[in-house]
Amino acid sequence: MAEDNIYTLKIDEEFRHLIPPLSQSERKQLEENIINDGCREALCVWNKTILDGHNRYEICTRLQISFKILYVFIKSREEAIAWICANQLGRRNITIEARRYLIGKRYEMEKIIGAHNAVGTNQYVRKEARSKMYTEPLYDESYIRTRERLGKEYHLSPASISKYSDYTKSLDVISKFEPQLLQNVMSGRVKISQENIISLSRLPPTEIRRICVYLLVSSQNYSDTRVNIPKRIKAEKHGVSDAQSVSVKSMPVYDPDAEVLSLALTIPSWISSINRTKSTANLREISKSVRLKLEEELTGLKSVAEAMLFAVKEEI
Repeated sequence: MAEDNIYTLKIDEEFRHLIPPLSQSERKQLEENIINDGCREALCVWNKTILDGHNRYEICTRLQISFKILYVFIKSREEAIAWICANQLGRRNITIEARRYLIGKRYEMEKIIGAHNAVGTNQYVRKEARSKMYTEPLYDESYIRTRERLGKEYHLSPASISKYSDYTKSLDVISKFEPQLLQNVMSGRVKISQENIISLSRLPPTEIRRICVYLLVSSQNYSDTRVNIPKRIKAEKHGVSDAQSVSVKSMPVYDPDAEVLSLALTIPSWISSINRTKSTANLREISKSVRLKLEEELTGLKSVAEAMLFAVKEEI
């Protein structure tokens, strides 16, 4: 069912990150199309949360343009994530990296859903009968069936589905320490091999952040990191010092810019979140406690930002 709406919907950041970001030119073109023709494609929504149409929602709410909502009836968060992955995989313009990540993520969600469904299907069968019916772990059965089914759907071997799953889980680990990398890998702006993504995820958090910053601000591609990242892994395992493990072509052991660049790359996401909340949330309706909490945090952020700006100018 679809209907015209202009009201506040929820934006789940995990859902949003599953969608490869638009380039500046693509976003500009989308905005021009919506201004000229209206929002012709409905936003897909589950539980008041957007599954598909984040960019259209932001543009429409900012410009006060009406849009339609198509309600998607699913039962759980795992199903919501699997739905988003399947929907994005149906698009023609996604990168190889995004395709690999989304297949792996869909597999991880659907094997959980399969295990839950296996239990739920027979939840009214007597306990004694149920114990006889399931003599093997449901989760193990689920992932084998899911891997084979997705392999057929995407014309991949079951082994490839497993590799994509490892790739996805590794990127998720990395994104906890450097959220910007996931979006840049999915969009193809950062080129790094599947092997090196897995290797990078096994490094200590400080090393993950340092190398991610290096990848985000440099023009180095996966053929170069194929040498560098495994070398860092080997050095960590054998307790080799940074000076011993880094060659002329390797990344610098100490980069005074690393921490500051990491901060500079993170700030745009804060600005984006603040602007998005300002344009979509109804601030008149929020509770007093939430309003006070927001004021407190924004005041703290302003104070810290001013102190940092002063420190930078003072050093210069």
